[in-house]
Amino acid sequence: MDNNSLPEKFTECAKALFDISEDLVFILDSYGRILEINHHGAVSLDYNPEELKGKTFLELINENDKSKIAGIFSTIIKEKKSFELNVTFNSKLNHELVYQLDIKPVFKDGVISGLVGAGKNITLKTKYENSIIEYRNKLIEAERLLDIERSRDKEKESVLEELNKLKNDFISNISHELRTPLASIIGFSETIIGDPEMPDEMKSEFNNVILSEGKRLAKLINDILDISKFEVGQLILNKTVFDIIPLIKEVVEINRNSIPAGKLTFNVSLPNEKTMISGDRDRIVQAINGLINNAVKYTNKGGIITIIGNNLINEFEFIVSDTGIGIPEDDLPFIFQKFYKVTSPGREIPGVGLELTFVKQIIDLHKGMITVRSEVNKGTTFKVKISRITN
Repeated sequence: MDNNSLPEKFTECAKALFDISEDLVFILDSYGRILEINHHGAVSLDYNPEELKGKTFLELINENDKSKIAGIFSTIIKEKKSFELNVTFNSKLNHELVYQLDIKPVFKDGVISGLVGAGKNITLKTKYENSIIEYRNKLIEAERLLDIERSRDKEKESVLEELNKLKNDFISNISHELRTPLASIIGFSETIIGDPEMPDEMKSEFNNVILSEGKRLAKLINDILDISKFEVGQLILNKTVFDIIPLIKEVVEINRNSIPAGKLTFNVSLPNEKTMISGDRDRIVQAINGLINNAVKYTNKGGIITIIGNNLINEFEFIVSDTGIGIPEDDLPFIFQKFYKVTSPGREIPGVGLELTFVKQIIDLHKGMITVRSEVNKGTTFKVKISRITN
């Protein structure tokens, strides 16, 4: 299409309709130059029609849309078909205006000689749609955050419920553990006082029971004080260098002698050479005793407790294995939590659920590692690794 042929096609009537249209209407030649543009369309772009004649269509397009328009023009020419699209124009005053365009090819002698197009200004519509999308996204985000907060509230409620349960369990357990030795102390003391004629031998036996229960009570109180020190990081290790093997033997003998003869079998396999470690002697004794005592508590009469020590390259490995009741798989992740006790039907387990908590925290303070494997009704194995001095 060229300027010479335009008057033949562009009648006065058509030109009148062309100019009164409130949409953007334009005619391009085969090179994409503007041949005609209606008055309303030019003014909407802050031009008058004469200023735009001869300009290439792409000059008016926003930089972000130029490659898209160039590709569409190529498609229209190649496929000889109409195209609808949304495109952003830059006005003369640098306003960004969005138009919904309908572009059609014009043919002369079967060859595309130009393009005609009409466009509706949808800037406000696009702005409102973008605002709706933005507000919808904000609403979605707000709902997501609200769901997170609700979830947090539920988690807090769950944590509070769990804490309340632990607190109630602790009060119940601690009350029982305190009441038992206190009852013995009071009962035997009243018996001694109420019977002045009691033989010295029986009085001595009762006094031993009172002393034993008093020590048990003192240990329980010290355990409760220790757990609070662990939690606030106030427990300070009194480190020295010592041979751990005699310590293990001593703790094994104390536990062996504390149970009725023949109730359990102890199998002990320890290195013959010295095994020196740097640590808090008393706390290490507490951890070793905790593991062995735990095995004793959960192993039925006739069971076997195996204690093994191995010198590895830079570590000492200490293993306590038993043939006891075992730990259910669901309980394994919680056994080191304070006040947590594995229950066994028809069996009352003494203690308040602090022993393994102490063991784990003592090993952690010595930068060691403790692991556990267990099968119900087959037994449990605790394995501890702690650094040793090798030179």
